[in-house]
Amino acid sequence: MATRRISLLHHAPALVLLLIVVANSGQWADPDLWGHLRYGQAALASGHAIANDPYSYSAPGSVWRDHEWLTEIVMAVAYNNFGVVGLKLWKFACVAATVVLTALAMAETGASATIQLNLLGVAALAMLLQNQFRPQLFSFMLLAATLALLARDDYRGRAPVWLMIPMMALWSNLHGGFIVAIAALGAYSGVVGLQDLMAGRGFARALRLGLITLAGTMATLISPYGFGAWRVVIHALKNNAAHPIISDWQPLMRTTIAQWQADPPTVIFFVCGIAIMAAFVITFACTPRDGDLPLVAIAAIMTVGAIAAVRNMPLAAIACMAPTARHFELIAARWRRRNITSPSIKEGAAAAPRVDQSSMAQSGLRPWLGITVAIVLAAMQGMFSPWLAVDVREYPIGAVAFMKQHHIYGNVLGNFVWGQYLIWHLEPDSKVFMDGRYDTVYPQPIIDQYLEFVSGQPAGFKVLRAYPHDLILMPLKTPVVSMMESAPGWKLVYRDGNCELFARADSAAAKLSDGPIVGVLPRKSIFP
Repeated sequence: MATRRISLLHHAPALVLLLIVVANSGQWADPDLWGHLRYGQAALASGHAIANDPYSYSAPGSVWRDHEWLTEIVMAVAYNNFGVVGLKLWKFACVAATVVLTALAMAETGASATIQLNLLGVAALAMLLQNQFRPQLFSFMLLAATLALLARDDYRGRAPVWLMIPMMALWSNLHGGFIVAIAALGAYSGVVGLQDLMAGRGFARALRLGLITLAGTMATLISPYGFGAWRVVIHALKNNAAHPIISDWQPLMRTTIAQWQADPPTVIFFVCGIAIMAAFVITFACTPRDGDLPLVAIAAIMTVGAIAAVRNMPLAAIACMAPTARHFELIAARWRRRNITSPSIKEGAAAAPRVDQSSMAQSGLRPWLGITVAIVLAAMQGMFSPWLAVDVREYPIGAVAFMKQHHIYGNVLGNFVWGQYLIWHLEPDSKVFMDGRYDTVYPQPIIDQYLEFVSGQPAGFKVLRAYPHDLILMPLKTPVVSMMESAPGWKLVYRDGNCELFARADSAAAKLSDGPIVGVLPRKSIFP
């Protein structure tokens, strides 16, 4: 289906830059950032990906299938050489590539620059919260590259889709989202095959795409873990017991409602994601043409994934861009034809030339002004700052400082969300019971025991006797905290507005004072 090509990179590059800055606005430390850097540094120091876990005491030496090892090395190299600025440049490059590749996919649709700009602006807001310092940035970027290739193949009938084979080999070492590429290619090949069969065009194209899909799938095995990486992804996709306490795995609508109750202004980002998916469904329903049905199928799959888990919302936004732009343009064209043929239009109006909307996009905001606004906005966000903010309410900053000051180390049973923060600050003198690598290191029984413990269930206290804990560090709101305050053999040694730290009653830490030391939370903190 040949269409005219309107590229925002040509007609409105300043606006694209501005949208990149908007999509990159989130400049805060993610809970897993400390771990990703430490694991990357360990891989660099050893010269290979780490195969067995050295950080926990609940599963010491357990097989560790770190399917994000290559991203962690990239992050460690950036941080080791350029500090926080290196991390920010890496993040900006990934976000910029995602936005640019998404714009290239929309350029193939024939949609006007106005439609493309509006959709891309909403998508930038929808992706903002998920564009964090995490390996998933590579999945967003590579999905956008996949859609750019497939959009060209679908709308133009030709594209080097074979590039997906090396791309998928790389992807499988960067992030577990490589499963998305297999789903996208499989759906695209299947729908193309059905269309060609119904049209009597034979199986040549479908066979070629099918072979590329198969070769790309096999290429994902080219990693230090082979099939082990697949096991991690499959395990993560299952209804894991830890998913209910991880915000990323919550259904989209539930998360949106919770966000509205907790922080109403930020709900706009979720609303933008929902709006994109709704626009995709509505525009396709209004113009159900089969010219881009393969891309529609991919967008539908990603939309279902986003509804099931909010972490997939950027993937859905990226996948919906091209077909939504295309069908918006079809609706706009229909509206223009109706206006031209309307009897109320005066004679001669039908011959009036159509305003070049791509030129309007360029003249609406002069390039220099767009670039200036982008630079100012980036500076306001801290893009050029060597500091990275840490939310003092979300981490045990005071407790860790207290432990370091008094040289308190050992095996720490802590909130698993804090696990990688603790690894960064306390290893090698301390080890953790569990951390954010729950789906790549820890056996299911350990996860179940942890969840029973933190929920304050009586059976959970078997954990205190089953493992050699030295310290218990939990958020104040955790049900187990009140039970720990009366637990025999344990003493509360530190408390602040975030957490409580318990030590064994016969330990040196327990003898520091008669009662718990009350700490004061710092007003602000920076990474690391």
